[in-house]
Amino acid sequence: MIALLAVAALVAWATSDVIEATAIIVVLLINALVGFITEWQAGRALDALRRQTRMTTRVRRDGIEITVDAENLVPGDIIVLNAGDRIPADARLLECYSLQTEESALTGESTPVDKAIEEVPEEAPLSERRPIVYLGTAQTELGRVGRLVATALKERSPLEIHLTQLGHRLVYIVLAIAFVVMIAGWLRGDGLWTMIEVAISLAVAAVPEGLPAVTTLTLALGVLRMAKQKAIMRRLSAVETLGSTTVICADKTGTLTENRMTVREYYLADGQRIEVEGGECSAAGDTLLQQALRIGVLCNEAVIGVKGKEESTLGDPTETALLVVADALVLNVSQERAMHPKLAEQPFQASTKRMTTLHRRINGQHFAALKGAPSVVLEVCSHYAGASDSIRPLDAEARARFTAANEQMADRALRVLALAVKHFTAQVDNFSDEDVESGFTFLGLVGMIDPPRPGVAGAIRSARNAGIRTVMLTGDQLNTGRAIARELGLGTGEPHAVQAHDLVGMDQGHLAELARTTDVFARVTPEDKLRIVEALQQADEVVAVTGDGVNDAPALKRANIGIAMGKRGTEVAKEAADVVLADDNFETIVGAIEGGRTIYANITKFVHMMFSHNLGEVLMIFTAIVLGWPLPLLPLQILWMNLVTDVFPALALALEPPSPAVMKQRPRDPSASLLSKNLLILVGWQAMMIASLALAAYVWALRMYGPGAHARTVALFAIIGAQVGHMFNCRSRTRSALAGLFRNPFIWAATLIVILLQFLAIYFSPLAIVLGTTRLAEIDWMVIGFCVVVPVIVVEISKATAKRTVSSVEAKSI
Repeated sequence: MIALLAVAALVAWATSDVIEATAIIVVLLINALVGFITEWQAGRALDALRRQTRMTTRVRRDGIEITVDAENLVPGDIIVLNAGDRIPADARLLECYSLQTEESALTGESTPVDKAIEEVPEEAPLSERRPIVYLGTAQTELGRVGRLVATALKERSPLEIHLTQLGHRLVYIVLAIAFVVMIAGWLRGDGLWTMIEVAISLAVAAVPEGLPAVTTLTLALGVLRMAKQKAIMRRLSAVETLGSTTVICADKTGTLTENRMTVREYYLADGQRIEVEGGECSAAGDTLLQQALRIGVLCNEAVIGVKGKEESTLGDPTETALLVVADALVLNVSQERAMHPKLAEQPFQASTKRMTTLHRRINGQHFAALKGAPSVVLEVCSHYAGASDSIRPLDAEARARFTAANEQMADRALRVLALAVKHFTAQVDNFSDEDVESGFTFLGLVGMIDPPRPGVAGAIRSARNAGIRTVMLTGDQLNTGRAIARELGLGTGEPHAVQAHDLVGMDQGHLAELARTTDVFARVTPEDKLRIVEALQQADEVVAVTGDGVNDAPALKRANIGIAMGKRGTEVAKEAADVVLADDNFETIVGAIEGGRTIYANITKFVHMMFSHNLGEVLMIFTAIVLGWPLPLLPLQILWMNLVTDVFPALALALEPPSPAVMKQRPRDPSASLLSKNLLILVGWQAMMIASLALAAYVWALRMYGPGAHARTVALFAIIGAQVGHMFNCRSRTRSALAGLFRNPFIWAATLIVILLQFLAIYFSPLAIVLGTTRLAEIDWMVIGFCVVVPVIVVEISKATAKRTVSSVEAKSI
């Protein structure tokens, strides 16, 4: 559209119409300036919003672990990194286990780099400095997950696609109309250059010059509005994409639940079931319970630190829950860790679902501590701890008993971990494959509860009413996931849950069908999440994905809208996402979807208005030319009109408050055109109404004053008046223009601005000379006032008629 106007300016210059060419260029510069300012302001807003999600890091300072802002790090701080953390400063490694960093931004290496604490020569190249990690490189992450993130493609938003299509179609239509008019006039005997000027006038009349700038500003305002609701947008188009969402794939922990794990129960290998209430239990002195508590403390990355003057826990909620219960019952956490120093570690990974650490006792003997998913831990156990400190072989009967206990705990919505130990007869400094794949002694199960967030069930219900389905993706067991889903009201009846291993070997077509009917996917891996998202997209769903961890990053990036958690989310997840939730709350997502729908509805409103206005101008000029009348509007007048009656009213419509019914409608079809068939019909007859009123006023002025500046001024003000009245009609296609008339003060401000600018156009002499306008008589203002009121009356009658027709049809169907 901008290119079309530029061509019009060149043609005007070629025909020696310097004033018109200059005016078109000025309008282009104004549009460019408005577009630049709005994009710049939007960028500043986004930068400010990003700064709200400050980068924090765990450090050991003065012997105590605390969380600090990365910018407050000082030499001497010992940084504690976990998978998914951004490296907060250049640092030398003191200790690491299975650490890989992505350093392509620094070294050009495209693959993750293995790190170790071994010394290297001082002159070693960057790519070989294994004991050093660097700030400014990409996120620390597991190499496998990093490759998934790198290869996941990002979808363009529906609005980006539709506006591009709309712009192309508009230009083709405008060029076709202008060419037909130009040839018809030339064949009729008018001069070629005259008809070229007329064709330029039509092209200028048809193009909504303010559309790009207004759309950008609308999205920027949406970003700021979302930020106030704790949803920080990382891309402008993400605001609108949220409104198209049909499925939310939600991570359970912290989004649907409080991410506040509390140990409720131990099931020990000797058959005891011990309930923990308020940090107390009936068997606190039990030897086997103490062993289980010890494993939970040692095979653990969390710490009990200091926040202010009080003790607080730092680390994963599951691991902190194990520390809290051990400290509350019988163990001194710091003392246990000092007595059993850690020698080596295999960190938890989504693919293995377990964590193993190697420790040394005071007597010099070594042992391995293991915690993880019950099925995984039982698989590597050969014995279990029986009564009276006995060790018994793990036969099929015992395995079935432990599996049944696990399922019973999961049915009660408990998250279940298994604990095991392996003692070594000789000293070992690290793990071999055999060490971690067999020979463990099963100690028992620990059940934790992460209660659903207050309000989430209601938010899921609201989403369902809006036609949006919520699907839970969880690493928990099937029964745990189903129990939480039942409590939250996922699905329309008993939640349909599927285990991730059932997806192995399933083609994408079958997976797409399964994904459309499943409420819970349990035990999912990063690859599973990615496949589920792709399958839903293949089934024409617009997918929002929530997540916080490294394992969520591929799905976050591939989703139509990725939503990361701002409080507990890893830097990997935040970088892959389009939206960051400052409060980690599912309710915020539903609120943001309402905001996205409102923004798209408002964009449709001002597109409706702009196209009605501009098509009305085209029809007015086209009809006058066909009937052989003098040109009713000059090209400069058309540019002036479009600048003042498009931009300000469009901005006012962009700020319309949400409709009461916005979350009672189904999501719009993302493949549907921005200009639907119904909207095109509406634009068509309303444009004819505007053109008819303006032509009637022009004919009256021609008879009163004859051809010339006065008649054109009446025509100009008549069509502007009709457009101002029609602005109120565009607030809703169904509700009355008078409904909630004062809910949007900006529409009155826009009306006042347009009126003042029109007075300026006739009473400010330099502008009047450029535009070719003259002062009007009282009778002229009456005619113009008539043109303002009639569009509102006509459209009100059509809305009332449509409502009665719908009510009549519904009554007959009943």
